[in-house]
Amino acid sequence: MSDKYEHMAEAWGIDGNPFPSEAIHQGDEPFNPAVFPEENEQFFKRLVYGAMMDRRGFSFLWSKGANGEDTGFGKTTQMRYGARQINHDFGQTVLADAGMKKDRISKNLAVAAYTSLNTLSAVGIYPALFAATEYLADPKNGVGGRSVFGLLRDKILEINGLEDDDEHGVRTAVLKARRTLGPTLAPLNEQLLAAFSSSDEDAIAESLAEVKDTTRVRSGLAYFDFAFTVAAAAGVPHFFVFVDQLEDLATTQTVTKAKRSREVGRLRDIIAETAPFVGRVRFLFTFHIRASYALSEMWSLNRLPSYDPEDAANETSIVVLRGIQNVDQARELLVTYLNTRRAEGEEDDLSPFKENVLPVLMAKSGGRPGVFLQDAYKLFDRAAEQGLPTIDKQFAESFLKLKSGVGRGTAVSIPDPDDARDIDDLLK
Repeated sequence: MSDKYEHMAEAWGIDGNPFPSEAIHQGDEPFNPAVFPEENEQFFKRLVYGAMMDRRGFSFLWSKGANGEDTGFGKTTQMRYGARQINHDFGQTVLADAGMKKDRISKNLAVAAYTSLNTLSAVGIYPALFAATEYLADPKNGVGGRSVFGLLRDKILEINGLEDDDEHGVRTAVLKARRTLGPTLAPLNEQLLAAFSSSDEDAIAESLAEVKDTTRVRSGLAYFDFAFTVAAAAGVPHFFVFVDQLEDLATTQTVTKAKRSREVGRLRDIIAETAPFVGRVRFLFTFHIRASYALSEMWSLNRLPSYDPEDAANETSIVVLRGIQNVDQARELLVTYLNTRRAEGEEDDLSPFKENVLPVLMAKSGGRPGVFLQDAYKLFDRAAEQGLPTIDKQFAESFLKLKSGVGRGTAVSIPDPDDARDIDDLLK
């Protein structure tokens, strides 16, 4: 038997298994908005454009399955993609696509930071805000190898007619923006200001890396405040913070009820009461049913906006991810990953998978993209080990131990593309 990776390359024209081996976001997954076009459009129209126009500080990205499943729906991937798209040109493209008129876009530039409530240092709002600041300093999250901080510095240079090595000029511009935001605001972190002003773009990331865990937990808001001020100095008035894993605050056993209540209160203070963030900072939280139950009491006590996805009054501030609903979406998702490792051939080629595998993967995963891709990894790996020319329905059902037409987490049967009827007729 030949090496399975050799078989992938020689028989299938694919350089290694392109699918994630675990149903957990790793940070470098491909994203294709065509897989979930409706949800992706809603994301930018409701949670970005709408949040700007309504001066809304709270928005929510939910996941809900047909039978109560709430993880593996791609919330993390959607938020990371959203942040990259905004930072690509400070939101100009996504706002134009969302319907904002051209003459208003230049006045509504935006920057976005992705973070998680489960940081390496602690579960809490302040360390999460520190992580959001680190996100902006990482070149992987910017454009063309430049960090978002680097792109913001370029905007400051452009606005003020400064040369790249004019560190004093950059510093002056940031401090001027700080005074404009509020003459009585706390002073900015001097070490961070010097690092940002430097023409060495790595300086700010290096400065952040030296910060101790205890400082991240206690003073994360001050570092975020610096990032916010830099954006203002660059003429970017809207600051989005995409906060993942809210469930960690709600369900982590080491987080006491008192701490949970304190952290929710801090959210209210930062977004709705603390200068200079009020009306300018827009938080988007991932949500699912377990988090909603755990946070319900303290959320209402702090008079925070409703996150009920079934309340029609909340439609403009909520987007719900419900997973893969049809075989077209399933096909698009597989092809997106296959294309990342395909050496040659058509970009819309599903091979080595046969079309009749799609309903099997949908049934097994309950339509959850994370589980769907993990099962695709297993099928791809085992079929390569066995040297199969293709991966078909019979092999998939046998390996995944799935009876034909029966799925985990699905309430309805999924059409088989190899049925006697044409698949287009089945989807009508």
